Amino acid sequence: MNPLKERTVRLQALTKCAAVAGALALPFALSAAPASAAPAAGPGGAGSAVAIAATGSVVVPPTSSVASAAQRPASKSVAELPANPLIEARLLNGSAWAGHGRASVTDLRVARLGLSAHAVSAKCENGAGVSHVAGATLGARALKVGATPNTTVTTDLKGLGNVTVTLNKQVRGQDGNLTVTAIEVSATLAGKTQTISIASATCGKSGGGQPGQPGEPSQPSQPGKPTPAPTPPGEAPAPTPVPGDLPVTG
Repeated sequence: MNPLKERTVRLQALTKCAAVAGALALPFALSAAPASAAPAAGPGGAGSAVAIAATGSVVVPPTSSVASAAQRPASKSVAELPANPLIEARLLNGSAWAGHGRASVTDLRVARLGLSAHAVSAKCENGAGVSHVAGATLGARALKVGATPNTTVTTDLKGLGNVTVTLNKQVRGQDGNLTVTAIEVSATLAGKTQTISIASATCGKSGGGQPGQPGEPSQPSQPGKPTPAPTPPGEAPAPTPVPGDLPVTG
């Protein structure tokens, strides 16, 4: 066989083999792609919630703590707060999903600090939050059911000094996320600052970037100053003549 013809036949055979191999591999690649893809986070980023947490002389780890950026709620519940020397509570619930957080507690009792409540809840949705307390008292004082954000109540307990309670505490983080805490307690126990957070929820705003401001359209290009056409690839730009005199030798 002519060497040139033989090379042509072999090249055609290799090309057919490569095409068949590519056709067989394509369905596998397409079917494998979804398995490696991570679920997309919903608008507003991750939400989170904590039913109760405490720091100071008595430490209570975050209970019914949950965080999620999924479209469906993730929830945690505890029937009763584990035994500790400071706080009693039942039915501690936390749930979170994209842009949302909710937390609730019932039958709260902090006898040493004179605080009790039948029900406490906080809700954060798309960057806005609200909280409620029912049947709540601090010492002999009744606490408002729906207090305005960052309402502070202080009472003096014998042997402990001042106990400060912040109702519907709302704090906006540098990332824009809002944290709503239905009740935050601050007192001094055994020479240390004791803090208790009851029903806390965090969320971010939904949606993407900031929309443009109305009445501020983008600036049009200046007339008479067209953008120069790009130089076609492979062609050098036309030389620009430079006037001048060249010395003549000879």
